[in-house]
Amino acid sequence: MFADLTAKTLDIIRLLFPRVQKIGLLSSNNPVHPAQAQTATKAAEAIGISVQRFIAPNPEDLEKAFVDMKAADCEVVYVLADPPRDALPSIALKYRLPTVYQIDTYADRGGLMAYGPDLKALFLLAANYVDRILKGAKPADLPVEQPTKFAFVINLRTAKALGLTVPEQVLLMADRVIE
Repeated sequence: MFADLTAKTLDIIRLLFPRVQKIGLLSSNNPVHPAQAQTATKAAEAIGISVQRFIAPNPEDLEKAFVDMKAADCEVVYVLADPPRDALPSIALKYRLPTVYQIDTYADRGGLMAYGPDLKALFLLAANYVDRILKGAKPADLPVEQPTKFAFVINLRTAKALGLTVPEQVLLMADRVIE
């Protein structure tokens, strides 16, 4: 599913930044990130965007990662999903790097935009599993379900702070616009 999610995210990035040449791919030490980074790099390069990966294993490493991305002439940052790091949107804004997240709560915290699984729908699904287990279902008998609902959120306050004009086409695609 990550490949499809990344392709859609890159389409949105291309609509908002039609001349983007290079993106920074920000990740932590999450063990699935190397494979995701490789998938994202191939997808970006297929549409003419170069990718450079930056790793910030700890929250205190974020500032250096953004300094390095700025020095490497990255125009946009794509953040691979991880547990929320509250400082991330403010650091991105400080370095004036438009940042795209996979978790929608980052847009609520001041991130430019997010596209990924709808977390509320996932939490409801998890609650359903808990309910079924508490009623006697065996966890091994329950099916593994992929997310089926995705959300695209854009923060116009952050766009304005970055001096960006969001095309109407992008606004119409959004499930939620923060004004």
